[in-house]
Amino acid sequence: MTQLLIFASTSIVLLGGHILAYYLLQRLLIINEGNIILICVLSFLFLSILISSFLIHKLDNGFTRNYYYFSSIWVGILVNLGVMAAIVLLARPILSSFGLSLSLIQFRAVFLIGVVILSGFGLYRAYYPRIKSYEVYINDLPDSWDGKKVAHLSDVHLGPIYREKFLARIIKKTNSINPEAVFITGDLFDGMEANFSWLDDPLKNFKSEKGIYYGFGNHDLYLGFDRAKKILKDKNVIFLDDKLVEVDGLQIIGINYTFETDSNLEKDILRHENYRKDKPNILLFHTPKNIKLSKEVGIDLQLSGHTHDGQLFPFNFPAKWMHKGYGYGLFEEDDFSLIVNGGVGTWGPPMRTTARAEIIEITLRNK
Repeated sequence: MTQLLIFASTSIVLLGGHILAYYLLQRLLIINEGNIILICVLSFLFLSILISSFLIHKLDNGFTRNYYYFSSIWVGILVNLGVMAAIVLLARPILSSFGLSLSLIQFRAVFLIGVVILSGFGLYRAYYPRIKSYEVYINDLPDSWDGKKVAHLSDVHLGPIYREKFLARIIKKTNSINPEAVFITGDLFDGMEANFSWLDDPLKNFKSEKGIYYGFGNHDLYLGFDRAKKILKDKNVIFLDDKLVEVDGLQIIGINYTFETDSNLEKDILRHENYRKDKPNILLFHTPKNIKLSKEVGIDLQLSGHTHDGQLFPFNFPAKWMHKGYGYGLFEEDDFSLIVNGGVGTWGPPMRTTARAEIIEITLRNK
């Protein structure tokens, strides 16, 4: 039911976006004779998004993956059309106030070239992740973890777009950190039922002294936690399925994503008999919420993702607002630290015009 509601609301938004695109393209490009052609093209592109999304949930083959990829790219371009249209329409009166002007052809060129550059920029930032480094101080951190580096991955979204080659590059880049441990905070999968037999070898190439720890996100829930566990069986991944493990004196806790509105993070953590507030700990929790509760139960470091930092400008602003300011980055408040990973994969359009795809390197320090 939740997925159906998301699909319906997304479809309405996309329809509105295509209607707006029609009027913007008419105004900026002054299309008169080709109105019917423009309507037909935009209608085809809109329907392609819906059809490809339906097909990719039913069939996993070369055609459905490429059709879905094409449609996803178009969604990103559609957003960038809106951004560039706003820039051009705002630039015109601003330039006029300074006694400057551009011809209609020049405005058209700026608009179209801007869309191409912005879209190419977004594709590059999505497909070529960076390593972003933080230092985090934790009280009474054991010597076995002090000064050691760990890797934080989130929102990989393996599925029809991100597959073998992308994952291999992510693993190679992660291994270059020489992490003591790898923490994956959800959405390893995009949520679509597909053939993941190709996952057999790549995941075994992760190198970490103290293991790979995985907490479930909302897209893992769409796929099904049992299905995700089956896919990752014998892949050297430690499931933190609402569980706590202690590794060399450091408590590592994973809390699953849930759609339940009455879930209580404090209750979920404290129900673990072995949990001790006075011992150093790291919480893997997909969404950056319940921050107040995390502090109250004594969490030292919370690792989250989910927001993608909005992924496409200007959605980073509502993403920050929706998560009460904790939209992206490192936040330090007294003895509590939170890292919100912008994600290494994407959802929908394989573009990023806000935070670049990233693998986070965290150096743990005793406070």
